[in-house]
Amino acid sequence: MLAVFGRLAPALRKSITFDNDTAFARHTLLREMRGMTTWFCDAYASWRKGGIENANGRLRRWLPRDIDLDRLTDAEIQEIVVTANLTPRKGLDFKTPFQAILAELGKDVQIRFA
Repeated sequence: MLAVFGRLAPALRKSITFDNDTAFARHTLLREMRGMTTWFCDAYASWRKGGIENANGRLRRWLPRDIDLDRLTDAEIQEIVVTANLTPRKGLDFKTPFQAILAELGKDVQIRFA
């Protein structure tokens, strides 16, 4: 995560919210090394984390719960990431996440879907 957030502009990496999982035990490194605020969701309070639950639901289109992620190639994972980030969202005024991030950086991009 340090490497991923290191590639983002500081304006795009102000904070991150995690589930209560031991995988995020070293979250303080993001605060110390990337200047990010880290938050944790309340356990068993899915109604408080609508964004991540929505994202998880979207990802389940391509990654059902029983899939072995180790069997996916890097190319397959990248295809899922690109497809997800090029899907317009109602909450973004029907822009894609890709367009929304570029707009935050002051760049306007139009995407034409065939």
